[in-house]
Amino acid sequence: MSYAVVALVGTLTISWTAFGHAGEPERNPQEWLDRFTQQWREGDWLQGDDSKAGYMRPLDDAGWQACMLAMQGLVQQPEDAVAVLLKALRTGDAPQRILAAQTLGYLGADVPTKPLVEALQSEQDPAVRLYLVDSLGMLGKSDGVDWDAFLQGEPNRDVKRHVGYLKERDGAPLDDDIVETLKRWDGRRMDTARVGKPAPDFELTSMQGDRVKLSDYRGKQAVVLVFIYGDT
Repeated sequence: MSYAVVALVGTLTISWTAFGHAGEPERNPQEWLDRFTQQWREGDWLQGDDSKAGYMRPLDDAGWQACMLAMQGLVQQPEDAVAVLLKALRTGDAPQRILAAQTLGYLGADVPTKPLVEALQSEQDPAVRLYLVDSLGMLGKSDGVDWDAFLQGEPNRDVKRHVGYLKERDGAPLDDDIVETLKRWDGRRMDTARVGKPAPDFELTSMQGDRVKLSDYRGKQAVVLVFIYGDT
């Protein structure tokens, strides 16, 4: 999902209040999915020089904000969201199935394994298969698939790579702290970065466990922030 994160640094114009975060009533999972569907435009993917499907969204894209807010709203209501997302996985269009496959991995023990495995075996869209692999790994529920047999029949190299990431997890489920961070995350900060302007300050944890602030490096050295595809 790294390309999604990269897209978020652009200028996003969608209204925060449109998603019910400024005193409006809380939305239920189906309403979050509907809101995402209304805002997401699949044709907005940028095309590469070879005319193949792109991996980036325009800088003024509102779709990624809709995606992230919907994901957060769904994760905040895990008991009710599971049924909505499993239905979307069976009957939704490709963007809905992708969002469902992405989000289910954050819902923990409430997610049954069988529907995800069945969807993985029948899904034609490689992006959906990729996120289903990720979710099964994040849930620690990957024992229901013969991954060696799956890899033999899988034509997409990115999906194959994510099976490798799943195996590296060795059955370890997603850390609860990550889920709690997503639940508490302030989506209003998504549109604070502007191309050509100083980056807003942020703080991240390094691979060594240290807390690092961008402002610590301001005026001292250039900082390059890289999101590696497949880092889930």
